[in-house]
Amino acid sequence: MKLAGVRENPAAMVFLTIAVVAAGLGLYDLASVTTSPYEPLGTAAFPRAIALGMLALVLLRGVALLRAPATGRDDDGVSYRRHLGSAGMLLLAIGYLLALSQTDIDFRIVTSIFLFGATWAMVGRLGTRALLILALFAVAGSIGLDLLFKHFLYVDL
Repeated sequence: MKLAGVRENPAAMVFLTIAVVAAGLGLYDLASVTTSPYEPLGTAAFPRAIALGMLALVLLRGVALLRAPATGRDDDGVSYRRHLGSAGMLLLAIGYLLALSQTDIDFRIVTSIFLFGATWAMVGRLGTRALLILALFAVAGSIGLDLLFKHFLYVDL
């Protein structure tokens, strides 16, 4: 069995381990949720689907790491530059969750800012016209999510 991808990418293995622990803890906590006759999809169906989906993605990424060919590089020096985008996205997500839970700012405003910032961080450099289009899609996405939660899932945000 080839383990080149696993040996050459320890950060991915740490991330996958954290994802498995988070999904496992979620499923463990969901096991203690009592049944409710008011949920048509079943008790805690959405969080359970998220946890199972996370485990499926971890499995797929683990298989990809196992099948990865050896690149033959031995980097003794650690370059943190390639991790700046991931760290920025993590900080943006933490800020988003803090803004939702600790402030009285409307869900649509916070979500619009988060969607705009996250997409801009993933895409990189954009022109002015593309940024305006991105802002419109972020606002439309947040309004769509608000309507989805309020009128389909009956969760008032």
